Amino acid sequence: MKNLSLVLVLLMTTSYAFSASKKNLNTTNQTKFDIRVPVKNWLKKMNDGFTVGLAKGSLDFNSRLRQTGIDESRNETSSTKIQLTAGWESIRTNVVGYSAFATYQDLSLKNEDLRNMRLSANATWGLTNQAYTYGGLNFGKYYGSGEVEANIESGIGYQAGIGFKMHEKVNLEVEYLTLLNEGKLDGFNINLAAKGIMLKLNTPFTFNL
Repeated sequence: MKNLSLVLVLLMTTSYAFSASKKNLNTTNQTKFDIRVPVKNWLKKMNDGFTVGLAKGSLDFNSRLRQTGIDESRNETSSTKIQLTAGWESIRTNVVGYSAFATYQDLSLKNEDLRNMRLSANATWGLTNQAYTYGGLNFGKYYGSGEVEANIESGIGYQAGIGFKMHEKVNLEVEYLTLLNEGKLDGFNINLAAKGIMLKLNTPFTFNL
């Protein structure tokens, strides 16, 4: 009888230990293979500084055609139908920060509708808690008619501006923008320069699963 009691105790102890081990294993496996955890952590990190914006303004275009013995320039003003931006920024008072954006700009010339798509990167400097300056380079290309896309190459330009934090969720920026592109058409070398002032509104944007 004594031996039977000992066997029963051993069986109950073994059964409990196995059940607890299986429960811990399931919990460990569930945590290890829960893909939502790293995705949510990544999204949380990407949320920091993510900003979207829109802008309006006008650009003065100067197209210069050069060939041996010929040098012609033509000026034209375009209006921006809409400009959309999305990217990241880190602006701190009296400390160098950064901003990096992808931009889609829809332009309207007299005889041509153009779209400019570009990437820009800036260094920023916070003057106060509400005001800051920035400046940097952009790399972009024009899209439109087949002639424009085939003959105008990608180019590097620059921008500089000043921004004001009007509200916790709204930044107003005044930017001087220059786009510089080159190309070739019918034996002519083309230099295309667009310069102007843009008025921009930016707001922080967060997203979650």
